[in-house]
Amino acid sequence: MRPSNLLYFSIICTVFIFFSSSCERYEQHPIPSVYVNFTINILYDPEFMRLQAQDNSMIITNNMLGILALGYNNNGVIVYNAGDKFYAFDRTCPYDYPENVVVESNGSNMATCPVCGSVFVFPSMGAPTTDGPATFPLKEYKAYYNPNTGDLNVFN
Repeated sequence: MRPSNLLYFSIICTVFIFFSSSCERYEQHPIPSVYVNFTINILYDPEFMRLQAQDNSMIITNNMLGILALGYNNNGVIVYNAGDKFYAFDRTCPYDYPENVVVESNGSNMATCPVCGSVFVFPSMGAPTTDGPATFPLKEYKAYYNPNTGDLNVFN
């Protein structure tokens, strides 16, 4: 005797409901999305040449670029050279963002929040270490580097 289509349908629905209710929902990143789009030249502009070296990072602000705003609440962006790729992160601490706290970078591969003490590691996609209360990584923007021209474009 062959099972009916209704039996198959019931089994599929039960499995679907079981798995969909057991999946953990991911929380949305606390830093709201803002428009970011700028280009710097790391080969010819002396202000940005330090980004040519691997494992160097640099804080980029709106004053450096002559634009009105850069990053969430105009807190700026940190650009990091990973050697084979560039990363760009918003400077706003994802734990202390309601107070508009910015992370500080020493020019290498980490940033620290001066208020909560969270440490964020750039090569790990801006993920926080266990040194502080932050659970979200720094908000990341896309970065594209053209080695022929030296242009580094950061955008979302």
